[in-house]
Amino acid sequence: MQFLAPTNVFEGVVQLNQAPSADNHAVTKSYLEANSVVGIASDSANYAELVTEEGEKKLKLKPLTITDVSVDTTQTSLANWISANYTSGDEKQEGDIIILTGVSGRAQTFIHNGGTAGTDADFAEIEGGDVTEAEVRSALSASAGINYNSATGEFTADQAEIRALFAAGSGLSYDSSNGTYQLNVDSDGISEGSSNLYFTDARSRASISVSGSILSYNSSTGVISMSIDTGDVAESGNLYFTDARSRASISLDAVSSPDVQLLTYNSSTGKLSLPASSVFAQFDAGTGLSYADGVYSLNASTSNVSEGSNLYFTDARSRASISVSGSGLAYNSGNGQISLTADTDVISEGSSNLYFTTARAQAAISADPAAGNMATVASGQVLVAKSSFRSTFAPQNLTANTFATLNHGLGEKIVHVSAYDSSGNLVQLDVQLVDNNNVKVKSFINVSGAEIVVSL
Repeated sequence: MQFLAPTNVFEGVVQLNQAPSADNHAVTKSYLEANSVVGIASDSANYAELVTEEGEKKLKLKPLTITDVSVDTTQTSLANWISANYTSGDEKQEGDIIILTGVSGRAQTFIHNGGTAGTDADFAEIEGGDVTEAEVRSALSASAGINYNSATGEFTADQAEIRALFAAGSGLSYDSSNGTYQLNVDSDGISEGSSNLYFTDARSRASISVSGSILSYNSSTGVISMSIDTGDVAESGNLYFTDARSRASISLDAVSSPDVQLLTYNSSTGKLSLPASSVFAQFDAGTGLSYADGVYSLNASTSNVSEGSNLYFTDARSRASISVSGSGLAYNSGNGQISLTADTDVISEGSSNLYFTTARAQAAISADPAAGNMATVASGQVLVAKSSFRSTFAPQNLTANTFATLNHGLGEKIVHVSAYDSSGNLVQLDVQLVDNNNVKVKSFINVSGAEIVVSL
């Protein structure tokens, strides 16, 4: 629910059932206690405090300093110092420093790590004793090809191991006993220079060519072929075929009248043709027909056909064959027009298409008898009583934290309740649905003269 009034006053308790998830969500006391700093832990009281600045609660961190530094000049080890000074585990606190100057070599420094075991586990070494030559030499080692003497700290090269690190590649041989390389390759292992080229099929084929029209050469495969035909043989007694010689040997035969030669021959192309126009020219059309380009068409109308027993149509013949009977219709045989001269008063009412009457219209309207229908029909009027969907109660005096039952009689359990104080301001009440006709309302404070409306 969104409250749009400038101020909303809640007289009761506002309860949130979900944790806040947005910046503008309200929070609960338990949420603040779980997610806010409300105090300083007892073991951190020396390092922080809560202060109030300009009305706001703030966390203040104190300057962090080492509170205890102990210098011991007698104990020769941390174990001895713990045995003498640290048995309960609470003699020192986290951050305390122990400096032992009585140890052999360089002084040793330890810091307390916050433990309470009462042993050396509660301390971490900051600075140890002097580093000896033996410690340095023991920290070194040698890898392949290098020998190391940890007693003296000397490094020497191992020639055999170094030679073993090398090997020969393609075209070379290697003797690891003396580190000698030798060439071990034939022409397959030597790259081709720019002058002395190795043999290839492609290079051999590229160096060959042919001349003359009857020879051909494929340089990609090295195949030489001979291609010859009659074009390469001179003509003598036996003449070669040509289109011109063949076409000149053909002609059309002559015909005698009345026959007409319809074929045509083109000796230059050798084509025989029978033009449709030559055929069409031999035909003609008589009366009632037309002829063009081999097509006959009927070229006649009813004017060319005498009237027999089947009479031709005329307006007069058609109009004379029509008449009307009964009232309500009129007919003019001169122009063939039929006119309606009747209205509904002279047309009898059928059994299906009935004429309108007020009684019939009103009788056709009724209210749905289904449960919950608030409409009624009387004398053609549809009525919906306000009392069917809205109940208004006389001003109610509500007692704080006490439910008041209102009988709205609307026949629906789920209803809407609106309440206003004596000044006409909307107020929010605790509403509890009882049944289809009753609802209960409750206020946190006493309210006098509350106007309450219950509606569907």
